[in-house]
Amino acid sequence: MEDYQTKTNLILPFKGTWIVGNGGRSAELDTHIDSTKDQHYAYDFIKPHKENGERLTDYEAFGSEVIASADGTICQVINGSVDVGIGERDNDVLPGNMVVIDHGNGEWSMLCHFKRNSIIVFEKDKVKQGDVLGLCGNTGNTSEPHIHYQLQDAALLIKAKGLPAKFKKILVDGKVEENIEIERNQKVSNII
Repeated sequence: MEDYQTKTNLILPFKGTWIVGNGGRSAELDTHIDSTKDQHYAYDFIKPHKENGERLTDYEAFGSEVIASADGTICQVINGSVDVGIGERDNDVLPGNMVVIDHGNGEWSMLCHFKRNSIIVFEKDKVKQGDVLGLCGNTGNTSEPHIHYQLQDAALLIKAKGLPAKFKKILVDGKVEENIEIERNQKVSNII
């Protein structure tokens, strides 16, 4: 997988500028590296918080729109998981509320931790790149409101292996980058 070339024309799954909280090819950059095989190349996107970050509403990410990273067909949706408080985790539904998009080329995007009942797409819906899927929340196995994004080679987590996700053309720390894997602490946004 190290030499894998992303087939899907990916954009970031959000509007505005976010920070890569997890991402990269080493354990120092990405805590997903030592996780399950499906999360090996996953990204977590975060935004700043105010105060001590004790309440969900202290986080800029909480309630922000999550968008489709590419065209495809919705093949899985979980929408009823409850948002947990900061420092709590729902280990019964690890991804929390989630959407899986089949891009039709052997690649699937999985987006996790949506706000409860905020997902506005359904299984078998067709989506276009940039379509709103729902709102960022704090459901599942999560440390704070954030968007978890991973590209994988199958629809189901138990069968999937993570794939390196290269974004076609985005801003990274204010500079235009093409066909790039991003890393922890970079500030990233789509080119409008």
